Amino acid sequence: MDFGEHLLKGIVGMLLTILLLSWVLKRFRQPYFSAYIIAGILLGPHGLKLFTDVTTIAQIGSLGLIMQMFFIGAEIEVPALVKNIRTSAVGTLVQLLLSFIFIAVIGNQLDWPTGRIILFSFIISLSSSAIILEYLHKNHEINSRLGNLTTGILILQDFLIVPMIMVLNFLANGESNPRNLILGVAVTLLFVLLLRLTVLKKKIFIPWLAGFKPDHELQVFIGLLLCFGFAWITSSLNLSAALGAMFAGVLISQNKSMKWLDHTLVPFRIFFLSLFFMSIGLQLDWSFVEGHFILIGTLVMLIFCINSLINACVFRLFNETWKNSVYAGALLSQIGEFSLVLCTVARSLKLVDDFSFQLTLAVISITMLLSSAWISIIRNSLFRNKILQN
Repeated sequence: MDFGEHLLKGIVGMLLTILLLSWVLKRFRQPYFSAYIIAGILLGPHGLKLFTDVTTIAQIGSLGLIMQMFFIGAEIEVPALVKNIRTSAVGTLVQLLLSFIFIAVIGNQLDWPTGRIILFSFIISLSSSAIILEYLHKNHEINSRLGNLTTGILILQDFLIVPMIMVLNFLANGESNPRNLILGVAVTLLFVLLLRLTVLKKKIFIPWLAGFKPDHELQVFIGLLLCFGFAWITSSLNLSAALGAMFAGVLISQNKSMKWLDHTLVPFRIFFLSLFFMSIGLQLDWSFVEGHFILIGTLVMLIFCINSLINACVFRLFNETWKNSVYAGALLSQIGEFSLVLCTVARSLKLVDDFSFQLTLAVISITMLLSSAWISIIRNSLFRNKILQN
């Protein structure tokens, strides 16, 4: 079988599997990203072996995460986000501190070295922006007070990925690069200044973009250039590429001549985001999960409960009602995609062995897979079809 035929076979198998799984899961009111992850498990190197080049698919799939953050940035109500940014910053730091305390207690009992305690406190403190923001968007809660606070925390978590990687490098090699920290601070300040500018001026007008409004073909390329251009800039500065995409999204949301992007780029977002979640399933060794089912299941439930509790306490500090706080805790309870990045970096730095890496990868993947069901259970038990409390 030549490469072209093999590629076509893979694409057809992927599309059929996703369609069937999506149809089944939709009946149980589960989101499509669950179907994508399961499809990756079924079709990957540990399943039917229809896809074996996990690295390439993961790299292509990361484009979906970038586009997702671009659209989220375009939909954010900037004034409300800026209004709550200080509260979100305090919440993020408190969340990280409580995560460290929890892991330190467990680590001391298991005689973990300091590096491992710090690593796993970082890992459990990062939630999934792609899952949470999509969930808030579909439930029309992204611009509520709770949605703005949650979005602010997720954005700040993305900023923290840089100093976290620097800390891991220091733990492994006893050295770190201060240049990356300086660049991170500079980009953070630039992002804050952009937000302040949009609040003061309400709208940003870029004259040359207005001329492309009637040209639908060039709209596609302009939109993709802005999305991936900003992502490349922040990535080259050793920051999150997704953060740069959100930066671009905020910029275009304030320009009236660029409102067409919402409709033009939607098919690209759906396709690449499906590959991102599918790549998570591709990396999951299902035989490893079966062999350590009890351990992994226990850790997953522990993560959901502890992260829900930690984040509920954080939101309660913001004087949110207990119901809203528990709901916010459930939203942030899963371990996110950037934790996968930290896990991979830690493995390359030999801070974890192969068993710990596979175990962490399994727990992260399964919390992402089950997060929507966990959130829905908590949400329905708290509100029972009532409007989110303000």
